[in-house]
Amino acid sequence: MSGARFPFGGSPRGWFAVALGEDLPREGVIGRRYFGRELALYRGASGRAYVTDAFCPHLGAHLAHGGVVEGEALRCPFHGWRFGEGGRCDDIPYTDKIPPKARLAHWPVVEQAGVVLAFHDPSGGAPWALPSIDEAGWTEGRAVLWSGLRTHPQEVFENTVDMAHLGPVHGGRDARLLAKPAREGERFHVELEFTASGAIVGMPDQENDVHLAVTLSGLGWAFVETHVRNVGVRARQRIFVTPIDEERVDIRGLVHVADTGDAAFTAELHALFYGAFVEDFAKDFPIWEHKRYLERPMVTPGDGPIGAYRRWCAQFYLRDAAPPQARERAKAPRLLEVLRGGLGGAAATVASARARVAGLGGALASVAARERAVRAPNRANRPAPSERAASLPPRAPEPADEPASCARPPGAPAALPARVESVEEYFSTLDARFVPAAAAGLDAVFQWELDGPGGGVFHARVRDGELEIGHGPHPDARVRLAVRADDYVRIVNGELDGVRAFASGRSKVHGDLGLAMKMRALFPA
Repeated sequence: MSGARFPFGGSPRGWFAVALGEDLPREGVIGRRYFGRELALYRGASGRAYVTDAFCPHLGAHLAHGGVVEGEALRCPFHGWRFGEGGRCDDIPYTDKIPPKARLAHWPVVEQAGVVLAFHDPSGGAPWALPSIDEAGWTEGRAVLWSGLRTHPQEVFENTVDMAHLGPVHGGRDARLLAKPAREGERFHVELEFTASGAIVGMPDQENDVHLAVTLSGLGWAFVETHVRNVGVRARQRIFVTPIDEERVDIRGLVHVADTGDAAFTAELHALFYGAFVEDFAKDFPIWEHKRYLERPMVTPGDGPIGAYRRWCAQFYLRDAAPPQARERAKAPRLLEVLRGGLGGAAATVASARARVAGLGGALASVAARERAVRAPNRANRPAPSERAASLPPRAPEPADEPASCARPPGAPAALPARVESVEEYFSTLDARFVPAAAAGLDAVFQWELDGPGGGVFHARVRDGELEIGHGPHPDARVRLAVRADDYVRIVNGELDGVRAFASGRSKVHGDLGLAMKMRALFPA
């Protein structure tokens, strides 16, 4: 983009999100302003999405205000001219003579996992294929939109290689790259790890070992995979930055978590991850909105590979419009790839960010606090009229068993004491709590390692719908639950939230986390 702050010479070429799929109803039309121009977005009768210039080339009517979808075409509300696929005018109601130049500029469009993206290239080049997204085993994305931020896509994604900002801005420490960034054409991949302080999410005593893998495809599309290794949790974030004009962008984020096998627990994690993402990502906004792009920054080795990132970025601008430093260093431009096998492309299973730390810690913030993060009065955080930030769902029922629990599942025994007073009393009733129907096809050993007064080590083998309870460790335990004895009694009695205990480190699960989620159904409180 031209201008003192962003001397890039115009919007970069690439795939950019222009709407969420849910914002564009079948045979509906909406307006957007991106790339410094007005656009009309519509969905044809087939369900396919289209993006065209908004103004009719006849006498300038805005097609998003009164335009009518007919099949896969869009008819102007002013004089009834109709524009079909490819933008060509194919019908004028009052004449058979259609001017040969009567057409709308249109963009290649792909709808990927709930997001409508348009390929923008001022030089008219062909689009490349986006990395594919495997949605199996993941929750649907929960979305947020920040509209009208004063920054640029290149500035936003420069944070992916800026190791030094993780401490001052996000509270991380010991950040380091795991390998040299991989650059291949329009893709840029970087992996890093750091220690995330729980203080940023209200857990000052908790530290988390976080691994991030980030893949960029151009300057509008990012896929982030997070693995919080000390708790064995994975999540993913998809981030889209779209230029409105030379000074402003819209940023969309979608948050997913891996399905744990327990619907209530998964919903709880998803809500917490989303709230934490909204809060943590926005910490960069005041810096982005007031900083200036420096063509020759004073970079030190601890800053990360900023130079390599910027050289990769140079390919996305018209050659004579790239920043001087980028023009000097950029290699000869390579040919754009033609769409390969449809828009869906190669592979990058890269899954969510900062999540468990930020996400689970978000449990200590109220739902109202999380909603304030989305709906804050800051103008940059207000959704556009036809696109909204997804609100949090109602909280899941309070957990009451390890590591999360809620209401008694079907088939659970009804005659159980209202509360237990000790670990010994709990295990004396474990056979009565056991739900054989939940154990169909299961052969596994669960182990409780309960520390402190009244504690001990216990195990239970579940096999062919039968339960065998024993004292002491078992060599084949597939799940080991470690927690203080008094905290475990409180969890069983519903006095301590099992999810929060797990998130804060008071309760730890070793082994198969998915299998651990079954404990709620096998041994309801």
